[in-house]
Amino acid sequence: MSIPDQIIAHEDKALWRFEPPRTVIKRRLYLTATARKHLTDPNSATNVLGLRGYIQSALIHWVSGGLIRADEKGRPRFLKRLDAPPPEIWEIRVTDPSPQARLLGRIVEQDTLILDRFHTRQFLGDRDNPNSGWKEAMSACDEAINALFPGEVLFQGASINQYVKDNCHDFAI
Repeated sequence: MSIPDQIIAHEDKALWRFEPPRTVIKRRLYLTATARKHLTDPNSATNVLGLRGYIQSALIHWVSGGLIRADEKGRPRFLKRLDAPPPEIWEIRVTDPSPQARLLGRIVEQDTLILDRFHTRQFLGDRDNPNSGWKEAMSACDEAINALFPGEVLFQGASINQYVKDNCHDFAI
């Protein structure tokens, strides 16, 4: 079964399609049950810390085809592929306000992102610290998404432009 067919089979069960009203959808976004709970549960850190509106804005930016760009030094601003292991975990970076948030997921085909985990940047800690929350959060995300597509080789590309079709650049301004 193809990746799109498997996504359809999981819709409304293990995956929730994020399609805000009055938004022209240019990219697909799905939330796992974990991510949906992080977004909607009044007791989640997302809501307790007042981040929900900022996170929803970032999700709308993705689905509406908002610009995915690098900063003046060529570093990713909004969407970033994280260093392995595990491979192919991506983050949407919500950098305003403080505390910042990181939304972890995987691009399973061009312009199709599945998010599984939302964390505050403070919780994740320093990436260079082996005891930080990054490795655990990335591994949990990887396991959850691989469980949706057992035995499948998921999409991989060499540059961000292979993952994001339009309105994307990875060069310094």
